[in-house]
Amino acid sequence: MIVAELMTPKPVTVAPSDTLEAAHERMEAGRFRQVPVVDKERLVGILTDRDTRQYLGQLAYTRVDAVMSSHPFSVHPSTPVEKAAHLIITNKIGSLPVVEDGKLVGIITATDMLRALEAILGDASEGSSRIDLDLEGSGEIEAATSLVQAICPLLGVGTYQRKRNHPAHEILFVLVPSTSAQSAAHALKEYGFKVLAVHH
Repeated sequence: MIVAELMTPKPVTVAPSDTLEAAHERMEAGRFRQVPVVDKERLVGILTDRDTRQYLGQLAYTRVDAVMSSHPFSVHPSTPVEKAAHLIITNKIGSLPVVEDGKLVGIITATDMLRALEAILGDASEGSSRIDLDLEGSGEIEAATSLVQAICPLLGVGTYQRKRNHPAHEILFVLVPSTSAQSAAHALKEYGFKVLAVHH
């Protein structure tokens, strides 16, 4: 998955010469916590709600370029989503402007990435359950998914690295209808797969 698939194209922007009052009004109207600062289609900064809060009482008299963050982190539309997520996490920022050929073409937020994660893992409200399997000593992915498909529809499959408070190793997850989760987990255990958890 790449940034272009998740970004908001042609985002609301402000100009460096705008007042913080005008910028604040745009952010409030759109319910944004940050807004790109653009001069002649070129990204020149980013303004956050935190920046504007510091100037309450002076919003009408303060220009955006006086308080914006110049040279913000940005990504290209073809950047893999995981790289964009890494930038957001490591730099503790809420969004990334998307720039192509020097021009702002979109914005991607942490919320956009959470929506992508939900799409990958499955919407919890759709009546699906996730079964986590420890791949270490559990056999092949193909064997596990084939077994599950013999019991019920396979709604999704993926792997992730278990890290926090556990030795790093690969976990396989399968998404199945909630009504079939326990029978699928039981069959996997019977065939020697190490079922870590069934999440409803």
